Amino acid sequence: MKNAVSVLLLCFVLASCGEEKSVKPGESVEAGKVVEVERVVEAEKIIQERPESNDIDAEAQYELAKKYESGEGVPQDLAEAAKWRRKAAAQGHADAQVSLGMIYDIGLGVPKDYAEAAKWFSKAAAQGNADAKEWLEKNGKEEGE
Repeated sequence: MKNAVSVLLLCFVLASCGEEKSVKPGESVEAGKVVEVERVVEAEKIIQERPESNDIDAEAQYELAKKYESGEGVPQDLAEAAKWRRKAAAQGHADAQVSLGMIYDIGLGVPKDYAEAAKWFSKAAAQGNADAKEWLEKNGKEEGE
């Protein structure tokens, strides 16, 4: 139940942020919408204040990571995106594991680290993720290696 509430809260807050990426808090955008970056920051603070990281829904963390990566509703911050993606991946979120592997493979917001990339791709492949399996095959790794 807590996970569902976390996802709903995060989705509500992120959905209310608007579509414009470069608008500062309080500035008007199309159709009179206002981007409220403070609300996203508030949601992030709520997530961070939870006593156990496992109490936070991995999907909510992954979605927050994508917002930071794209700059949708928050200032674009690749390091912050990597942080939230790592939290989701650590909870077993296969898509987060694949994308974390990708960012380590290319060095996007994190230092380039082939071994770390392979680690996350292997975890996702162990869950049956086809993209992770393909990366491992192309890069000469076997699942679980």
